Amino acid sequence: MTSTIKCSGCDSTTSRTNITQDISLHIEEDASSSLVERSYDFFQPETLEGANTYWCDTCQKPCLATKILLCTRTPTILIVHLKRLIPGKKIQQHIPFDITLNLEPYMMQDYSTIPKMELISIILHQGTKDNGHYTAITKKEEEWTLYNDATTTHITTTHIHQPQA
Repeated sequence: MTSTIKCSGCDSTTSRTNITQDISLHIEEDASSSLVERSYDFFQPETLEGANTYWCDTCQKPCLATKILLCTRTPTILIVHLKRLIPGKKIQQHIPFDITLNLEPYMMQDYSTIPKMELISIILHQGTKDNGHYTAITKKEEEWTLYNDATTTHITTTHIHQPQA
């Protein structure tokens, strides 16, 4: 993923590319937007200002700037982390998602990899912020399996759209 920052004072840009396989998406308590909408928000330009003002080496001072994230290629595995914990509680709300995630709108021009990611696994936390239980769902070929401690159960795609997935 490449992070490009443009200084509003002198229009200079700096870019840094990092190898990453994960995206952390904030979940607001009262929002009902889908994973696609959350991904769109993640890749929107961010204004760096206030306590997050950008230090511009050209201007030699803190400046207002714009930061843009773009994917340079798709990773073999992409982990999408839904950040459900806020001070004092866990957000239990379901976030709608599809089996495929199209990264094409967030790819740099002239990308060489296929921009669509296919869902192969889900980790679920059932419970509160203080107490709970983790389960996992994985896909092998066209079959989905739920792993719950020592129990494995074959499930359908309908079951993967659980409330906390």
